[in-house]
Amino acid sequence: MIRNKAFSNLKLLFIVSIILFFGTLLYAREEGKPLVLQEMTWPDVGDYLKTSDMVIIPIGSTEQHGPHMPLGTDYYEAMGMSKLISARTGVVVAPVLLAGYSEYHSGFPGTLSLKPETMEQVLFETAEMLMKYGFRRFMFFNYHGGNNIVQQKIIHRINHTTEAIAVAIGHGSPIQKGRYQEKDEVGDDHAGIGETSLMLYLKPELVKMERAEKSKATYNKKLEELWMLSQQYPDLLMVFHSLRGVPVETKKGGASHELYSNGIWSFSDPKKATKERGEKQVKGMADYAVKFIEAWKKVKK
Repeated sequence: MIRNKAFSNLKLLFIVSIILFFGTLLYAREEGKPLVLQEMTWPDVGDYLKTSDMVIIPIGSTEQHGPHMPLGTDYYEAMGMSKLISARTGVVVAPVLLAGYSEYHSGFPGTLSLKPETMEQVLFETAEMLMKYGFRRFMFFNYHGGNNIVQQKIIHRINHTTEAIAVAIGHGSPIQKGRYQEKDEVGDDHAGIGETSLMLYLKPELVKMERAEKSKATYNKKLEELWMLSQQYPDLLMVFHSLRGVPVETKKGGASHELYSNGIWSFSDPKKATKERGEKQVKGMADYAVKFIEAWKKVKK
């Protein structure tokens, strides 16, 4: 009787172990691990190219993000979301640059910036090298508004001068249809509740919430006038935004340190940021990108 009971227990334990083993394998297969070019060997890349010609290139920046977040915030956001997308689709991520176009943030120490034409050329030459090996479908995941003009030009250049295809899948892309700003996030454009929430989810160890504080706007008279009039004539926002976020040398009063007291472009309090809000946006943006990639995969190489 005791022997039979012991055998039954061992049998049960064996069955449970098998279930857990295959369950773990299935979970790992579903979640996957991100593929990052710099972490792969050349045979790894060769094997990858036998089944896929897709690559994701994250684009961020090294610029001030208020007194509470790291200079690399935009890079970590673009890279972090690109890796999540890679883990779910198996598409290689190839980071190229740590800096973007951020000249208008240079009133705060530590900000780095590349000229748009320099940035475009580096990205294009990188794409050319990847094309030599067989990459043909390029997806740029940008998460810095200052890079938008560069992204537009590099995508146009690839599509009009090479055999490859390039599209945008990050912030501002037509595939990103979600609206993640909450009602209390007024003018929350940079380093405010939204971005702080993203970093609380992606890289919480780099966020110093004890330093987070509401910014004070310091618009000059022309910007104030445009802002007030735009409430009645919304089209004037086009002029307002053309004067905001420009280098101090333009003498328009639109450099970051001229606009906001601590570099946070928001009328809201960043202390209201939450990890949960960041997780919602990260997963939402990743979902849109994954759906797009899986649809594009159905098109033959």
